[in-house]
Amino acid sequence: MPATLSITAMVPCYNEEECIEQAYLEIRKEIYRYEDSEILFVDDGSTDRTLEIIKRIAESDSRVSYVSFARNFGLESAFTAGFAYASKEWTVQLDADLQSPPAELHKLAQRAVEGGYDAVFAVRTARRDPWHRRLGTRGHQAIATRILGIELPVHASVFRVVRTSVARKVAECKVSTPYFIATLPLIGARYTTVETAHSARSAGRGKWSLGKLFGHAIDLFVGFSYRPLVLVYLAAAGAAAAAAGLVLGHGDARLLTAASVVLHAVGLGTLALFARYLVRIMRGSAGLPRYQIREANVPVRPDDDLYAYRHESTGRATPGTVLQTGNLP
Repeated sequence: MPATLSITAMVPCYNEEECIEQAYLEIRKEIYRYEDSEILFVDDGSTDRTLEIIKRIAESDSRVSYVSFARNFGLESAFTAGFAYASKEWTVQLDADLQSPPAELHKLAQRAVEGGYDAVFAVRTARRDPWHRRLGTRGHQAIATRILGIELPVHASVFRVVRTSVARKVAECKVSTPYFIATLPLIGARYTTVETAHSARSAGRGKWSLGKLFGHAIDLFVGFSYRPLVLVYLAAAGAAAAAAGLVLGHGDARLLTAASVVLHAVGLGTLALFARYLVRIMRGSAGLPRYQIREANVPVRPDDDLYAYRHESTGRATPGTVLQTGNLP
């Protein structure tokens, strides 16, 4: 890869005090091979010493910047902010736990530049995650693409190199359920995948529980497809027909009870799915910000600044008491 590549290493982190210093050293070793490069940490409202360590690193390295959220807004919000505040032409998203080896980023960058792609996603080989994460990821992506007709980069991970301007376009899309890899194809961006190595977590504990994986999958299914409604309608019709056949064919009270239970179960499932779509609509109309920044060492847009009330009517930062070093007009 040419040393002149302009690239930001963006690192979302949440309660990663055990990993963050080692992550910085490993990422710096690789990303600083490019002359026009920087490291951007996005602290997703950590409650441990993560931000303290990041600030210490930033004080000693002028190529390190950070933004810190007012609370935990979630991974999708964290990398959305990362794309917004990355200052280079390309952005590579890396894990603070080093499960995506920084040395592999050159493969992604090379493929993006030489192939003319807007995004290149890593496909992890010999994945070193717990079984439920591996199974959950493959399962929900298979359902999304093969059954629900949602276009996704197959087996893509959050380890990716993206043209920063394109990533911002994705982040600006007014979708009720933000989901980067499902939104990217919808705007016509060119993407591909590259196989990369995968490592065990360097320290600390993983943040993905079974509940979070399930919720993440439901967000994808409901947020980007109406086919679940069709499938529920078909299931309800099939259950009703089967129940009617059993009752009319046998007239057995026990069969009648069983049929009633099945129909009620299908009905409750249908109501639950309708409720999930209503939640999707409410999310889209709530008007809440994707994130709010409490502290940063880069200029912060007033809309992203928790303390925007400190700004004068000109929209520029009032000197003195603002925690950020400055604000964009």
